[in-house]
Amino acid sequence: MTIPLVRHPESVVLVAPDGGCLVAVRQVRPGTPEPTLEFPSGKVEPGETPAQAAARELAEECGLAAAAYAQLGSFWVVPAYSTERTHVFEASGLTAAAAVPLDPDEDIKIERIPIAEAWALLSDGASLAALALWLRRASPGA
Repeated sequence: MTIPLVRHPESVVLVAPDGGCLVAVRQVRPGTPEPTLEFPSGKVEPGETPAQAAARELAEECGLAAAAYAQLGSFWVVPAYSTERTHVFEASGLTAAAAVPLDPDEDIKIERIPIAEAWALLSDGASLAALALWLRRASPGA
């Protein structure tokens, strides 16, 4: 049996610490019965680098800019049937950004979740993988 291959552009997901919390977004996704709680994320647009996409997505989804972005790693989302590769960035030194309109299909509410509760609160695989990469960076050898 051949599984159809989904061709999907690269994407980014951002871990954005803010004090003892992480910036997250609650949004409606077509594949779930209730809104998800996840880190800011989105696809890399044509002609954009993953770092540029990370800055754009943070501004679009959260109205924030970061003083610095550090790439934490990347991973294949579901290599059994998709070409999507996700790049994970830490966004630090957060400040308010100029308002950027959301995409027409986005309904997003910004939340700040305690770092200690992130494992239990996040509800999508990309955010959980990003959290693991971020925590590994914070505690090498753990």
